[in-house]
Amino acid sequence: MNKKLNVVGIGNAMVDALIPSSKEEIINNNLNRDSMNLIDEDLKNNLHKKYQITKMVGGGSVGNSMFGIASFGGNGSFIGKIKKDEIGKYLQEDMIKEGLNFPLGFTSPRVSTGCCTIFVENDGTRTMCTYLGAGTLISPEDIKEQNIRNHQVAYLEGYLWDNENAKQAMKKMVDICKADNQKIAFTLSDLFCVDRHRESYKSLIKNNIDILFGNNDEFSSMVNSNNIEDGIAYAKSLNILSILTMGEKGSLIINGNQVIEIKPKSVSQVIDTTGAGDLYAAGFLFGYTHEKSLEESGRLASIAASEVISHYGARPKVKLSSLI
Repeated sequence: MNKKLNVVGIGNAMVDALIPSSKEEIINNNLNRDSMNLIDEDLKNNLHKKYQITKMVGGGSVGNSMFGIASFGGNGSFIGKIKKDEIGKYLQEDMIKEGLNFPLGFTSPRVSTGCCTIFVENDGTRTMCTYLGAGTLISPEDIKEQNIRNHQVAYLEGYLWDNENAKQAMKKMVDICKADNQKIAFTLSDLFCVDRHRESYKSLIKNNIDILFGNNDEFSSMVNSNNIEDGIAYAKSLNILSILTMGEKGSLIINGNQVIEIKPKSVSQVIDTTGAGDLYAAGFLFGYTHEKSLEESGRLASIAASEVISHYGARPKVKLSSLI
């Protein structure tokens, strides 16, 4: 088992492009300030022509988790779809620089690489303009057995469930992973994803998932409830490893009827919670694939989440391996 790579993740391949800005510029561009705006390719291109990008950072939910695993000293592969454009070339180089495999390469001939353009004001206010791009177009043809095998855990991103081709790609990946005796992890991703896909999520989880990540609201929503106790009861009923995050209250690792409480690691100031769940998953999966106990894996997860909320951005600023 230890000869296998740690994790193979599949998700929206995205890059965060940061642009210094002001409140006036946000208003002039008719953007919803301090929130997320879904935009098309034309607007993305116009914004990039109009403003200077000062920094790019590889992103995407499972992408963030993979970077976190590498920061702990782990390894693995990321399955994502990109075009051979400036953003795509940056993401591929960034992944490889961090020691991760990016086996698909440039497989989108027309649709450009997904990008979240982030306008950052002097006070830290962030206005995000998300162009999903090629990342959502991943299809079964992109899933190659040689890229998926030889990992301990496969990690699937719930956001991809919105696209039928991507859904079929993940189902194909699940079949390959099962044949390779891999554990299969899944993140519920977002409350709105649960609302859109509740029943098909339930079927996927019941039949295929060994490790399930989500926050308290997402788990509760799986049973049409706002009550955290209902979410915990649902997690127990699955009889798999369920990891339920609760923000400043810490997290729960639920293994059948066993509930392990993980205390949060305190930070002097919470700056930006973006990516907290992604990095929590990174810490847990790193511990899990390195034969740590559930409690220790939860502790590593809390370390990773606390580091990423102590600054802007969804990537660690220090090597997570230095914090353990």
